[in-house]
Amino acid sequence: MEGHTKSEQIVERRQNQQILFDLIQQQNAKIDKLTEFVRSSTSNQAQRLESLASGFPSGDPAGHRRYHEAEIKRIERRAEFWSKLLLGLSKWGLAGFLGWVAVTLWHEFINGPK
Repeated sequence: MEGHTKSEQIVERRQNQQILFDLIQQQNAKIDKLTEFVRSSTSNQAQRLESLASGFPSGDPAGHRRYHEAEIKRIERRAEFWSKLLLGLSKWGLAGFLGWVAVTLWHEFINGPK
């Protein structure tokens, strides 16, 4: 600031201060816009979640999920039961058929040729 008069220095300092104040105001305006955006977004999300929750019985999405999990387990157990039953019937059915064949052949063997 050498070579400047006292009044020029004061004017320059005020101009610099005004630039800083303008920048601060611009930043504050941006922060205000961002704050409003976050508020409205949060409010919109809360409304969406509330709307979503109201679509479940008693407004209980966790209970609805547990119901479906229990239903899935029940269906899986039923499928496992029928699978085991079919395997058991097949196994014992085949054993019974082979036993019948063995008994029939044994009777034919005992009776001899005709």
